[in-house]
Amino acid sequence: MLSKDSNLRRVFRGDFSKLWVGQLISNFGDNFFYIGLMATILYRMKLGAEYLGLLMVMMAVPTLVFGPIAGSYVDRWNRKHVMIVADILRGMIVLSLVFYAELWYIYGSIFMLAVVSRFFYPAQTAIIPDIVDKDVLMSANSFSQTTYMLSAILGPALGAALIGFFSIDFVFFFDGISFFISAFFILIMRFSGAVKNRKKKENVWKETLEGISFSRKSPVIRGIMIYVFVLMLFFGGFSPLFMIFIRDVLKLGLFQLGVLQGLQGVGSLIASLVIGILGAAFSKKNMVFGASLTIGATLSVLVIFPYPFVAFQAMAFFGISVVFFNTPLTTLLQEAAPDNIRGRVFGAFGALMQVAALTSMAVESIAAGILGVSIVMFFVGILTITFSLAFFSKKKNREIFR
Repeated sequence: MLSKDSNLRRVFRGDFSKLWVGQLISNFGDNFFYIGLMATILYRMKLGAEYLGLLMVMMAVPTLVFGPIAGSYVDRWNRKHVMIVADILRGMIVLSLVFYAELWYIYGSIFMLAVVSRFFYPAQTAIIPDIVDKDVLMSANSFSQTTYMLSAILGPALGAALIGFFSIDFVFFFDGISFFISAFFILIMRFSGAVKNRKKKENVWKETLEGISFSRKSPVIRGIMIYVFVLMLFFGGFSPLFMIFIRDVLKLGLFQLGVLQGLQGVGSLIASLVIGILGAAFSKKNMVFGASLTIGATLSVLVIFPYPFVAFQAMAFFGISVVFFNTPLTTLLQEAAPDNIRGRVFGAFGALMQVAALTSMAVESIAAGILGVSIVMFFVGILTITFSLAFFSKKKNREIFR
């Protein structure tokens, strides 16, 4: 077994360290940007769940429409170049909000950001196995998530403080510049970004269907997609409901919202470091199963005891659980998909998840209007626990995670 120091050195040597630093800075900017959006919609404009839901739709539709197609282009283009161009475009879009931030323009900008990101994220996920050794891939994925977790600890509260001292425009400006910094670190990576074993260019729709077909025929990929798809039917519409829960049920302000997001980041950072250092010491099945149960139970407890001090603890548990859920699933998908088709697999995966998310947003928004936010959130938690127990009770489903 590798020592802890050896494992860390092998992950961070070379190009991965540059990718990690660039994403760390960019993710700080993203958290500032997120708090800026929440400050604008929740507290300055004082809008309700339906407006937050529409914002989530603007983020989700590009993944559904462009996700599979983007994956096909990622598999034929130079992935390093895709990431650089995407970062530059995203930086320009965010900086435009400094000069004009009407509600309709915010929705349009979020839509365009999501379109460009559909090319960036499959390229980023597909490129990691090319710049680290296979036996430390799960550790690399964990530390890659740490780029977000570190920023999530300080970013929301710091972003809220910056809004208080300066303005919303200031955090938009910082996020825009952070994308250009990220592009620079990707530029200086030594890895060429070329796709291995790339075949002759074919019709993009044919290549897209090949990625979907491969995903359907692979037992591992198909099983993961089914499991996450059903969970997304529960959790896809959760985010806007939770924001309203924080404002209207917990009666918390913008800074407290930032602190809550930061505590989730603390939990995520701890989990990322544990997985990154220990690597293969954990069973992927136990990580995913345990995380699913913890997320459902934590959500149910928060609704039963709607107090700020319970919410602070619950967010830390959410952070830990999300990392223990996402890391093994991402690793399994990377291992199951060949390099020349990996972008299309992640594109198809993302599109399928957005179908579930959009369905969830529609159903849960209507249900919240009839039953109330708290009741809908409680049932989301119970359904998550019930489905996870049913899924992992079957041997063929447990075999997927070996």
